[in-house]
Amino acid sequence: MDILVSIKPRVGEVPRLGIPVELDVRGLPNLDEFLPLLAVELEDLGLRIGQVRVGYLRRRGDAERFTRLLDYLNVDSMVARPGADDVDDLAEILDEASMYGIRVIWEFGVGSVLRTPDEVFGLADNVAPHRVGLALHAAREGGLRDFVRRFVELSGYVKTVYFSNKRGGDFGLPIFDGSMDYLRLTKILQVLRYEDNVVLHYKPSYYGRYASDVEVLNTFMNSLGNEAADRRLVKSLERIVNEVLRQGL
Repeated sequence: MDILVSIKPRVGEVPRLGIPVELDVRGLPNLDEFLPLLAVELEDLGLRIGQVRVGYLRRRGDAERFTRLLDYLNVDSMVARPGADDVDDLAEILDEASMYGIRVIWEFGVGSVLRTPDEVFGLADNVAPHRVGLALHAAREGGLRDFVRRFVELSGYVKTVYFSNKRGGDFGLPIFDGSMDYLRLTKILQVLRYEDNVVLHYKPSYYGRYASDVEVLNTFMNSLGNEAADRRLVKSLERIVNEVLRQGL
């Protein structure tokens, strides 16, 4: 797994980080006009950009708006919300993005489509499975078991998992400040052999927590762990996988 942290430029205090970053440009003004100022800020902070997060992509032509930014950053993937009317429109957006060498990773469950696994499978049938990538928000599922079930249902499509904690209806908290057990989830993702991006996504007021939380996660992932605990975890995951298979997903 690769760990990134999500940063929204020009919002709050952006720390200097030696950690790969997801650049969140949602809500920023015209990017072509804003790019020179953004370039100065990124160079000053020395941030290493791993992927870009944009807003809704609704129709063919939307992906083209971000090509100059991605070219400048030397990044070829962006996370977007699906705002199209159906999976056929999403397929057209993917076709356009591929012309520019861009990989679109769709946020699952937050747009007008791709709210169910069946819609994901429909898009995969339309464009070929290897072209469909998804981003899951761990905190937006009902709990750890619900997230794991969703992850298993969409196995093979998940390319980004967002880590942020919640307390009541308050999202965007540091991973060790809420109700989700992210050390256990990290171990689960290791057992399930997830090898793509994990992105810590905090409110700007918590950006100062990124470095220490990433260090804890890396230390935990590099530790050997407890073999007995791992066996219990594997059995629990096997039960979830079998439940999904019995339902034909």
